[in-house]
This record gives sequence, structure tokens and C-alpha cells, in this order.
Amino acid sequence: MRAILNNDLILSYTVKGGVEIGTPPKDIGLERLRFDGSNIVDIASLSAFWVEKRSEGFVLHCVEVPGSTYLEFAYADRKLLVLNDGSLRLKTIEEVDAEKLEIKIKALKNKLRLRLVDLLGDAQDQNMNTLAFVCALIVYARTQPAALGAFFDEIIPDIIEIFPLSMWKEILKSSAKDLKTAMQEYYAGLENL
Repeated sequence: MRAILNNDLILSYTVKGGVEIGTPPKDIGLERLRFDGSNIVDIASLSAFWVEKRSEGFVLHCVEVPGSTYLEFAYADRKLLVLNDGSLRLKTIEEVDAEKLEIKIKALKNKLRLRLVDLLGDAQDQNMNTLAFVCALIVYARTQPAALGAFFDEIIPDIIEIFPLSMWKEILKSSAKDLKTAMQEYYAGLENL
């Protein structure tokens, strides 16, 4: 069999021209096949690769090509490749676990967002509910009408269950620090106008 090559990549089979590569294995696509100069190689069987960074991602080679980096890893781990400060490496177990957790959290937040829309309405409705609570708190703080006090007494148990301090304490402390930093940067920007 003859093929058109780009370094060790088999681009296509051909009848005329190209390079004689031998008989390719059946049921394996060109994306996994390489030609090392004498044999066809299924890169899924390798435990080390020459990795080339291209604009469309990483390309695995069985031979050294210009601009490639030699790395040892299983073919199944190729999705863990990252470019870090100009160096190729595999993601750590901690990075992979953090990404999986982030995906799960995003899914939960999306589920919550959809549930809140079902229960409370769209973002505008939810903002109006929040504004109503804030205004009620302002009125209560200044005038302490009995009806508003009774209303707050009635909903306090729900609020405690909605936002348990054990879960929200560290989140709120961190958020307060982040908000302070962001607002200080904003105020400094205003002063420099």
C-alpha cells in the first residue's frame, strides 16, 4: 500500500506517488496510524509519544518531528495533555478531580437555576423578590411594625434552613473579601478618572 505522508502521519492512501508503507491493519482509522519509516504503527499501542502542539490541538507522533516534545503516557491519557508556560505535560490527578467537581457543581447550579425559574420566575422576578425583602428589612429596622415583625418571625425558620450558617459562613467570609478587593479597585479607578 502506498500513502501520502506528512512526517509520520498517514494523510491518505494512494495508487500513484507517495511512499510504500505496507499493509495497514484492518478496522483502524488513519487518525491512529503512523509510519515510522519502516513499519505502520498503531499509536494506541505505544506508551510514549512525540507530541506536537498545533493550533487545533495536540498531535501524537511515533517519531521525532520538528517542534515536538517526548512524553511517556498511555494513549488513553492523551486528553490530559496541557500546555503550561510553554511546556507540555499531563494534568495531575488533582487537576482532573477539580475539573470533574467543577462540572458537577455547574450541573447543580444549572439545575437550581431552572428550579428557581420554575418556582420564583425569571431573573427580574427574583430580583424583585430580593428587593422586596431588602425594603421590608429597612422598614422593620427603622419602624419595627408588629405585622412586619410577625412576618419575619414566621419566615426565620425557613431562612435558617435555606442558608445554614455552617455551610455559608466561609463562603460569605470569602465573598466579602473578594467583594472588598473588587470594590477597592473600582473606587481607585473612579478616583483616577
